[in-house]
Amino acid sequence: MKIQRHHRRREFGFSLVEIVVALAIVGVMIAISVPSIDSIRKEKLAREPVTALAKMVRETRKRAMSEGRPYQIAFDSRGFHTARFFSPYGKSEEFDQLQRDLEVIAQEQEIIEASRARGIDLNAGAGPTEAQQQMDVAREGMTYFEKVELPDTYSYKLRFYGDTDWVDMTTGEFKRWVFQPSGMLDPMQIQVQSDNAFFEVEFHPLTGDVKSESGWVE
Repeated sequence: MKIQRHHRRREFGFSLVEIVVALAIVGVMIAISVPSIDSIRKEKLAREPVTALAKMVRETRKRAMSEGRPYQIAFDSRGFHTARFFSPYGKSEEFDQLQRDLEVIAQEQEIIEASRARGIDLNAGAGPTEAQQQMDVAREGMTYFEKVELPDTYSYKLRFYGDTDWVDMTTGEFKRWVFQPSGMLDPMQIQVQSDNAFFEVEFHPLTGDVKSESGWVE
């Protein structure tokens, strides 16, 4: 005698209540994550001047050490500028002139390359003139020139080793930060502030890395 057993297959699925609960959880998670993502984006934008300066410090220090000659970062009301260290007495005008010289060199190079493309050598049969020699010296010192201009909504202050007070750089002051071939640099702190953010950063005098940082973003 055969006994037949009939198994009822269980149907899997979600009830309406389960779906509503799952959607509510997802909604809560989205509501929590969106403000967090927005705050991260705001902090990244507000921190851009500090990030740019930290990158400039690393590159400037690396060049000073690899080339065995001092480099510098200069600070004025416009922002930060970095180049080879030429004179301890120059100010913002030194970097303005440096930028103009770079533009002249670029124009001259375009003329030389265009002439060579036509088979014309502008220096054929002639030695370098005094002006060309001076320009060669300028070219050697202009292998690296970068600048970071701060938006009008930002202000910043500096405090070097030995300074008793913070120096407000929006008042027309000029400061120079020299990077020696040994890799050492003067201890320096910077405060960067905008309408909705504030950062205070200290750089390590031996490595140039960020030693400490604090701040807030609204």
